[in-house]
Amino acid sequence: MPARKGAERFVKVAVKDCWHPYGLQGLAPEKFANVTSLILKGKFALLGLRYKKAAAIRWPLQ
Repeated sequence: MPARKGAERFVKVAVKDCWHPYGLQGLAPEKFANVTSLILKGKFALLGLRYKKAAAIRWPLQ
């Protein structure tokens, strides 16, 4: 195989800004406190446990 001509470049890792309640259960206490404070401030989103079909139909139309 020929040698690479340049260094490999990678995409930066994105910040997880949308959380499911089950994903919060596995966090360390300090990380959990940080994430929940950002959710309460409105910087992160919290997914619901149930998906409402009627709300999904109305949402794009508004």
